[in-house]
Amino acid sequence: MLEHAKKGVAAGFLIAMGCVVFLKAGGGLAGAALFSAGLWFVVNYDAELFTGRVTHPTYTPLQKLEMLVFNLLGAGICGLLAGLALPEIHESAAAMTAAYAEQSVWSVLWKSCMCGVCMYLATTAKNDRILHVVYGVTLFILSGYAHSIALAGYAAIARGIAWWVIPLAAAGNAAGSYGIRWLLTASGGKR
Repeated sequence: MLEHAKKGVAAGFLIAMGCVVFLKAGGGLAGAALFSAGLWFVVNYDAELFTGRVTHPTYTPLQKLEMLVFNLLGAGICGLLAGLALPEIHESAAAMTAAYAEQSVWSVLWKSCMCGVCMYLATTAKNDRILHVVYGVTLFILSGYAHSIALAGYAAIARGIAWWVIPLAAAGNAAGSYGIRWLLTASGGKR
């Protein structure tokens, strides 16, 4: 359990580092491409990221839930520390998280399902992994899709988000990942 906890917290921390560089870069294409460094480190160091591993059959449902909690904890810690150390990013993060409170449940669910598709594609590639990571992350960010762990990082930097957004985004991320996996596997089997 301790090993999974450490890898889960590390994954959340690395994704929140991506949030910080995105905000520091001022968003846009450059910010999206730079954010992908966070996911690249997750993949490269075999950290346990819920949105990248939710479809893995080697984890029980309880282990997946624990992974999500550890990811949120890591993203929250990194985001809170970054928000305190880099006050210039607080306002951008606050605007980003406040925008989610104004969206409908269906909008957040759609955006998070689509992010799940991107994350599945970004993390399951066997060849040219860095390209898949960069393309997957850039696609989800520039499209405005909702990544639950990144939202936790932004929320911690901003010190607030609508209470319902992150759990809904996590459910949508899982649904999108499972959906694209099912569509891409010939027999609906495991990859």
